[in-house]
Amino acid sequence: MRKRCRKVLLWRWRRNPLKRRSDIAEAWIGLAAAAAVLFAAPTAGVTAAAAAEHSALTESQGLRHVTAKLVEDAPSATVGRLSGAAVGELVRATVRWTADGSSRTGTALVAADRKAGSRTTVWLDASDRVRPAPPTRTQARAQGVVSGTSAAVGAALLVLGLRWAARVRLDRRRWAQWERDWAAFDAHRGHRHA
Repeated sequence: MRKRCRKVLLWRWRRNPLKRRSDIAEAWIGLAAAAAVLFAAPTAGVTAAAAAEHSALTESQGLRHVTAKLVEDAPSATVGRLSGAAVGELVRATVRWTADGSSRTGTALVAADRKAGSRTTVWLDASDRVRPAPPTRTQARAQGVVSGTSAAVGAALLVLGLRWAARVRLDRRRWAQWERDWAAFDAHRGHRHA
């Protein structure tokens, strides 16, 4: 059974007087697509993962954190309609901090239900504007994994899509050749089409 299965799978590579050039082309396209999926897709995934992780980690460059006080009570967390659980633990609230001896005010993400006067950490850029907290190493790695997986799957789908398009084109050529050969055979037998 195994030998027969191997013969069926590799029929395009065996000698056969009925084998067409399009069958050989399809075999080589399939082999190239398999090689591309096995080698190019993982390469694209690893490259994208490394780039995304590096990008996420470099977001923290130039940022510094300061301690700020809430000017107002932080609003409550939004409750989801279906689950009844809190959708997010962070909400926007007005905070005040001191930088270079002067008091500054801005809006930052803080924990929900915090009272006015409580302390929180905010991240500032070189212009003392409030920025989101940079991702941790774990978050950066997770972003890299998601980006890498997406890139690998996308590359594999692109290769498989190109293989499918090539096969459709080869099938059309085979059908056109079949029609021509059938018409020549039919004409040779003396049948004429009206």
